[in-house]
Amino acid sequence: MNYKIFNKQVFEQAQVRSVSDVLLTEEELEHGMKLAVSKSDPTLTLYLVDLNGQKKFDVRWDDSSEIFSGWYSAWDNFTWCLDVADKENN
Repeated sequence: MNYKIFNKQVFEQAQVRSVSDVLLTEEELEHGMKLAVSKSDPTLTLYLVDLNGQKKFDVRWDDSSEIFSGWYSAWDNFTWCLDVADKENN
């Protein structure tokens, strides 16, 4: 596995059902809840964020950020970025 899971419970929930009931702390509301990070490039992260009361997924890499409404789109983007990061670091 070329990534590390930070919040296993929410990570697994996102794969099977809605995350709209996930409560975020003040800090997580401001910065997002880190769900996963690349082992080869720590700037590549997958976050759960709250945008205007709706939970979204945010794939961040270096200084870029892409927001996704659904888990599968976010996960596809994150894993694509993981492949690129792994190739760059090998």
